[in-house]
Amino acid sequence: MIDNSNVIAQTCALDQLTEQDRRMLKTRGSKLGGRLCKILRHDPDMIHISMNCQGWVSAGELIDGFNKAFYRPMFYLNLPVLMEMVRTDSKQRYGLKWENGKLMIRCNQGHSIPWLEMDYREETPPEILYHGTGFAVLDSILKEGLKPMTRQKVHLSWDTATARQVAGRWKNQGAPVILWIDAAGMARDGYVFYLSENEIWLTDRVPPEYLNVFCIEG
Repeated sequence: MIDNSNVIAQTCALDQLTEQDRRMLKTRGSKLGGRLCKILRHDPDMIHISMNCQGWVSAGELIDGFNKAFYRPMFYLNLPVLMEMVRTDSKQRYGLKWENGKLMIRCNQGHSIPWLEMDYREETPPEILYHGTGFAVLDSILKEGLKPMTRQKVHLSWDTATARQVAGRWKNQGAPVILWIDAAGMARDGYVFYLSENEIWLTDRVPPEYLNVFCIEG
């Protein structure tokens, strides 16, 4: 499990979080997080910042670029706000580190940028993994398997609760569907699995013969 607490503490930024920052996070935090993930996963050029081949960007450049592009009185980024977003993110989407004295940040997975070479750990998966989706695409998945689509990898979870959360994001695709994946069988047949820092399982694709419906909800 990723732990950013030491790096956050070293910045001392949370001591400077203001009441205005807290109000802004309460009312705009979800939108702010969505915008950050779009930048860090898909389009750093949106705010003209540089990203290395493992997805890391300078937190200072991110803050400056974000505010130049999107600043409004109740929609902005500063270091206290950014550190509070990282600290409270229930999905643990963000990673932090120091590099040559500079604070760096990235999203841990979910990237679509083709030239990235993420440093995921190759791991042996559990016997069964799960994936959440919507009923409208179920027939296609059962025929063609799971593909990364706009992402670099297919995302899988070790528990049904996480898969259920993912399925709930696809309300426009009908009733939530939880799929189970024969990960052990895939691994025996030579398919490679990776584990991200926030414990999301990743693989290049899941052929249809290794998956089936666990449940359809709603």
